[in-house]
Amino acid sequence: MPYHHYEVIGRRKPKKITVDIEAQLKGEWKQPEEEEPKIYRMKIFAPNTVVAKSRFWYFLSKLKKIKRANGEIITINEIFEKQPNHVKNYGIWLRYDSRSGTHNMYKEFRDTTLVGAVQKMYAEMASRHRCRKSSIQIIKTCIVADADTTARLQPFIAKNKPEFNLLHRVPRRSSKSHTKVYSAHRPVTFF
Repeated sequence: MPYHHYEVIGRRKPKKITVDIEAQLKGEWKQPEEEEPKIYRMKIFAPNTVVAKSRFWYFLSKLKKIKRANGEIITINEIFEKQPNHVKNYGIWLRYDSRSGTHNMYKEFRDTTLVGAVQKMYAEMASRHRCRKSSIQIIKTCIVADADTTARLQPFIAKNKPEFNLLHRVPRRSSKSHTKVYSAHRPVTFF
C-alpha cells in the first residue's frame, strides 16, 4: 500500500463557558476571557487521511494530555515533493520496539522522494529487524548532502554518471500504419 506524507494540525476543543444566572442578575458575574487552545502540528506518513488522523491522536496523547474526545482536527494537508525527479539522500531518525526493548536508530536512503525513502525504511526494518510498521515511530527526516552520507551509501554516489541496463525492451513500430494485429513470431524483449 503506497504511503503519503500528511501534515495534520489539531488542538484541544475550546472550553464551554457556563453562565451563573444568579450571579449575572446580581451583577457579580464577569465574562471570563476565552483562551485559545494551543495548536499542534505533526507530519505523518500514512496510507490515507483516516490513518493519518489516528496516528496524530496516538502521538499527541503520548506527548500531551489530550485525547481524541477532547480535541479536534483543524486541517489535514498532503505534502508533495518539490523536485520528485532528482535523486537525493534522505536521513531518517526513528525509534522502534523490538522483542527486547525500545531502540533509537538513524538510517540513510537514496531515493527521489521522501515517501519512497520511508517505504524503503519500512521494508528494511521488516527484513533486517523483523519490526512491524505499527511499532516504528519516525522522529525526524532530512536531506543529506553527498559528502555527509555514511559509508553505506558511498558506492551509489561514487559514480557521477550511473549506467543502467536496458531491461525488457519492447520494439515499437515507427507509425500506426506499420502495426500488425498478428505476428509470425513472438518478439524478443531480453537481449
